[in-house]
Amino acid sequence: MIDFKLAGGLLAMIAAFSPARGQEPAADVQLLTPAELVEIGFSRSRVVMMNEAHDGLKRSKRTRLIGRLVLPRAHAAGVRHLAAEALTASFAEKANRTRQVPEAEHSYLAQPDLRELLQAALDLGWALIAYEAESGQQPPFDDPVDAVNWREAEQGTKLANAVLKLGPDARVLVWCGNSHLSKQSGTGPGGKEFKPMARVFWDRSELEPFSIDQTTTVDFDGTGSRGKPWLERYEKQLRQSAAGALGLLRDEPSRSEDAIVIALDNSMQ
Repeated sequence: MIDFKLAGGLLAMIAAFSPARGQEPAADVQLLTPAELVEIGFSRSRVVMMNEAHDGLKRSKRTRLIGRLVLPRAHAAGVRHLAAEALTASFAEKANRTRQVPEAEHSYLAQPDLRELLQAALDLGWALIAYEAESGQQPPFDDPVDAVNWREAEQGTKLANAVLKLGPDARVLVWCGNSHLSKQSGTGPGGKEFKPMARVFWDRSELEPFSIDQTTTVDFDGTGSRGKPWLERYEKQLRQSAAGALGLLRDEPSRSEDAIVIALDNSMQ
């Protein structure tokens, strides 16, 4: 059975050491609000993926707060579905039926900040979509990277099937963690290929998602070093922004994500 805590740790490692996420900030960029990034995203694709940062049960609360704050802009863009990592089919069904987030005893679904995000979507009249892998169906793997890739493939396939089932006009906001939204395959621990959920989704659905990465400045290891160049360059603008967060578009042809969010609050709790 897949250890989702271990899987989350591996994905956090991949996110933390990805060259694309660790690159130096450009000299001149147009800074946008996270909500503006979401609006642009839905002008380019009917599927926008946005991530939170987590490592096991530790998470960046800021990333979940930003997720909740962008929901009204997504709603204005026509979104009526939130597909979220960690949801089970029974949990999503009950939430959609009762319009309330069900009780949960453990995992992300018991954490207040994620529950607030899910409830905010329900309060807008949205439906929740579950696409998490069924851990009981996992084949035996000796290498944890193989288990992570199995989960990515399961998630991407289930998400593609769910989105296509909604019809050609449905717009969906996908809430995931860490590197799940990367659109290019990469290298995981031990040099093995890592094919993320977003790449699998794209291949299965033939719909290229618009990916917004929030982990660029997140302090995964407690040293604060990853976000330092970004904070030094844009600290003044960030302090003047709502929730201390701003974003920018990435236009490199080989990009793994389409936009990033940088912020003052980068702690993991």
